[in-house]
Amino acid sequence: MAAPGRNTRFSISAMAAILLASCAGSALAQDAAPAADAAPVADAGVTAQQLLDANSDSANWLMYNRTYDGQRFSPLDEINRDTVKGLKLAYTVALAPPTGALGNFKFAGLEGTPLVRDGHMYLTDGLSRVYKIDLTSGKRGTIEWIMDPQAEFAPGVVEPPNNKGVALLGNNVYSLSFDGRLTATDAETGDVVWEQLVQTDPKQAFTMSPLAIGNSILIGTANGDSGGRHWIQSRDATTGDLNWQFNTIPGPDEPGGDSWKDKTNNWENGGGAPWNTGTYDPATNVTYWGVGNPFPAYDPAARPGDNLYTNSLLALDATSGKLDWHFQYTPNDAWDYDEIGAHVLVDTTVDGESRKLVTHFGRNGFYYGIDRASGAFINGGQYVDKVTWTKGLDPKTGMPVEYDASLPVQTYIPTTRPGGLDGKIDPTCPMLQGGTNYFPVSYSPKTARLYAVAFEGCANFNSTAGATVDNVIRGSVVQLDPVTGQVTKKRATDFAPYGGVLATAGNVLFSSQIDGSFEAMDAETLDVLWSVNLGSQISAPPITYSVNGKQYVAIEVGASPIDALLGYTAKGADPDAAANMQATATVYFFAL
Repeated sequence: MAAPGRNTRFSISAMAAILLASCAGSALAQDAAPAADAAPVADAGVTAQQLLDANSDSANWLMYNRTYDGQRFSPLDEINRDTVKGLKLAYTVALAPPTGALGNFKFAGLEGTPLVRDGHMYLTDGLSRVYKIDLTSGKRGTIEWIMDPQAEFAPGVVEPPNNKGVALLGNNVYSLSFDGRLTATDAETGDVVWEQLVQTDPKQAFTMSPLAIGNSILIGTANGDSGGRHWIQSRDATTGDLNWQFNTIPGPDEPGGDSWKDKTNNWENGGGAPWNTGTYDPATNVTYWGVGNPFPAYDPAARPGDNLYTNSLLALDATSGKLDWHFQYTPNDAWDYDEIGAHVLVDTTVDGESRKLVTHFGRNGFYYGIDRASGAFINGGQYVDKVTWTKGLDPKTGMPVEYDASLPVQTYIPTTRPGGLDGKIDPTCPMLQGGTNYFPVSYSPKTARLYAVAFEGCANFNSTAGATVDNVIRGSVVQLDPVTGQVTKKRATDFAPYGGVLATAGNVLFSSQIDGSFEAMDAETLDVLWSVNLGSQISAPPITYSVNGKQYVAIEVGASPIDALLGYTAKGADPDAAANMQATATVYFFAL
């Protein structure tokens, strides 16, 4: 555990209470004491049952994806296709400025999903600080407390400082700090209840929003681009003690260990970070997690074999951590095609047969519909404009058509593979960010369609120099039918997206672009119905909730260090849009 006093807390509500008490004085003393049988009922906080029933709770947003199935669909419809044009800024809340050492980065951006319970918002900033904000007035947001873990950034860590949010369970707020601590904070006071140091390797970092299931908190590591051997853990919500750990890189004597065929034990440093929050099926008690790329990222010849369980979907028993099955999207990956992105659960009918699917928009440019029970490929296909690393997917297996299980190193289309090839290496599409990366996907039961945003562009890959981007990177909004696995509509965007998609019962989609554009679209046509530019890069997804019966849409705005490092903003339709764009850390709230 961390030394006492490592965390700091700034409480506005506590100071206000002291001032109010001193001013009220004798007036409060004259009030009659309440009768014993009128004692207030203690708040049990967020129960495990409430998380199971989250879909029926339209007012609140209680977990990262709102519901365990990952659909990010809200039943609220006050803001709809007819009324959205009247959407106005209600207020903003500025978060604390960056402090401390940021390693190789000048600032920490916002990538998180705020949670809302009974008019109070819980969120994190890029430095892993946790905030509680009172939203009940409808006119302003008041920061009640800030829990600052004082995260430190290890030398050599290449993952930019960011944090995607918290989990709520009972009276605690659960958060991961960048430097490897899982913290339970009292939701009312902001005091630290307990803290566990869960980091086992200095190459690991922690950026995800934890997932609460039952009385357990599930977490996973980040920073696979620096190597290390990564994992998914379940920890007791009451104590923080370890329930189970699943290593995403198997050892030689574990199932899948023979997929690392080099003689230098590269599996010990194989990467495979599962750095985005998984989904969960309560009916089967199975949780679904995507796994990142192998290390070294762009040199598949250095790590012959399929390199399990990198670039894979894992189906794990939530109680034991036992692997039910896996599906690997890109064996022996050469292009940093992490597949940690959204794995959305959808029940539908395919070819006249009822199917329970786990769906995924791959960073590699392909959509996949996979059977939740068996891991069998059901349907899929290309959803980005251009794919050059393979000619397509095998319609029976979902594997790249060039995949050859007998080969220690996959070539796919050889002129796109970095490392060990003579002659010119062609630009590879999609670029290293995808396709769809970590940004959330939505599914609307009203339209029976999936919605995703994607990068549209290519990159040059080199086994020693990494990846470079010298072409214009734009984006798209994709509407897809999970029954067929095919794109049904698509809209090009001038700039790449980082923020993901929110779908609502009002048949409205909310999304953004990295030039600061925040948009509402018609869920059926993808036509833009309303838009505003918020002046800085948007790298976080929107949410919607209601307070006192009024619907709000909220979004965090703050430039991502990833983009600042690699310069994608300047690659959009108008390079001047990024000129002198400043970093910020602000939450915007909109209402009719």
